[in-house]
Amino acid sequence: MSILEKEAKALIKRGIYKDKESLFEDALRALLISKPGLRVEAAIELYEAKEVSLMKAAEIASLDIESFKGELSRRGLMIEIEPPPEDILDKGVSLLLKD
Repeated sequence: MSILEKEAKALIKRGIYKDKESLFEDALRALLISKPGLRVEAAIELYEAKEVSLMKAAEIASLDIESFKGELSRRGLMIEIEPPPEDILDKGVSLLLKD
């Protein structure tokens, strides 16, 4: 068992964390604060995997939407334009077809 695993067990045993998951979440949060570039990497990966929208990815990266688009562009990544929700699209089509 590594020293990190022993330290984690000790913190849980002392009641500072209720379990490994809560300790991991806190540790990851601290890591992402101390290394903001990792937030950008995670956001890009989630966006590429279509797990989050462009807007949400920019939020995760702690960037405004235009800066995030710029980051994607610098890396040669495609920016997908998301279609509007179907109900809004239907309303727009109805308005266009009215006489």
